[in-house]
Amino acid sequence: MNSNFLFLTRGRNKKIKIKRTLHNINRIHNNNNNIHNLSLNKNKWIVILTTAVNINNESEYRKKLYKKQISNWLRYTNHYIYVIESTGVYLNITHERLKYVSFYLPKLASSSQSEAVSILHILNNIKNDPVYMECTHILKVTGRYFLQNISNVLNNSIQDMDVYLQHHFNDIIRSQNTEYFGIRKTLLEKFLLTVVKEGLIEHKFYEFIVKNKLSFARIGPFINNIARGGDKQLIRYL
Repeated sequence: MNSNFLFLTRGRNKKIKIKRTLHNINRIHNNNNNIHNLSLNKNKWIVILTTAVNINNESEYRKKLYKKQISNWLRYTNHYIYVIESTGVYLNITHERLKYVSFYLPKLASSSQSEAVSILHILNNIKNDPVYMECTHILKVTGRYFLQNISNVLNNSIQDMDVYLQHHFNDIIRSQNTEYFGIRKTLLEKFLLTVVKEGLIEHKFYEFIVKNKLSFARIGPFINNIARGGDKQLIRYL
């Protein structure tokens, strides 16, 4: 069967063939009452923040921004926070729920590949960490952002989904925004390796979800006043 198509049930024994997109997958879940209910066993989350201080002569700005946002994550959530920094700069922040890893990553073909390699680096670094070993899901967030009320959002979201997505996506160009996303721990490395190989994380994420028929829920939006690092676009509601 061609995995690029889905079948939407309409009445007794009547099925409509539709193209497999994130929008249509969501329609199938709702139409067939196939969304997972809230589970008694809550997801166990950790947070990975991706940072790169020494970029485009913005090191001082980025240091201040990252310190502020890391402090917000520690102050306003109870999650363990794992920070990966990819330009060899150490930020002097310590906390019992914080692990900070810095290394120097040479410039790669795309920022997507750099982020993927950075996350793989910290995953290897924390693989024997008891908190990491016990978690079920990982929330990856670009380090310049703090998601207000995220703990309550995650606790009250549909449990046991494969991925948790932003509301920003585009079925036409097959792209899913990745300023933040939640993912089942056992899927993250597999996804990142596709990005390392081919780049363009937003397109690869969309493809990964559709190709592997992953279950998903959307979370947010979150009010935001920080522009993106690359194109400087400000997304008011992440």
